[in-house]
Amino acid sequence: MTTTDLIGNAVLALLQHPGELSKLLANPSLVRSAVEEVLRYDAPVVQGTRIATEAMQIDGCPVAAGQTINAVLYAANHDSEAHPDPKRFDIERPDKRHISFGGGAHFCLGAPLARAEAQIALSVLFERFPKLRLSAEHPLERRTMLNFNGLEALWVRAD
Repeated sequence: MTTTDLIGNAVLALLQHPGELSKLLANPSLVRSAVEEVLRYDAPVVQGTRIATEAMQIDGCPVAAGQTINAVLYAANHDSEAHPDPKRFDIERPDKRHISFGGGAHFCLGAPLARAEAQIALSVLFERFPKLRLSAEHPLERRTMLNFNGLEALWVRAD
């Protein structure tokens, strides 16, 4: 589900930002950068939950052993202190850092496969359908799931 959401979110972001799509069509080698920007801009996983194994402090805030911690990845990826102009979708953004795959011991084991699948899917899709556009007849619908961020459906036109 998360890789499918990554690909859907990427197609949506590129179709909603035709200038960025034009850059990708003109220079297909930007596909890696485009996938990393989608992971920052509209990641398929929006939050992760952890349970503290011992008492600690996070930025001065006490956390007791056994306490649940919710890390909102979406917010971190849109932090203006970490990402200049975070609401802007820019496939040539110089700083590609994001935490969409978690980190440390909890880094997503499937991250390399998800990146490869998204890069291949976007490359093939836009090579075959360079004039792809959103369908005006169907409104966008996001799925309503607590930790995940994806589309119910993405209606497009290829004519």
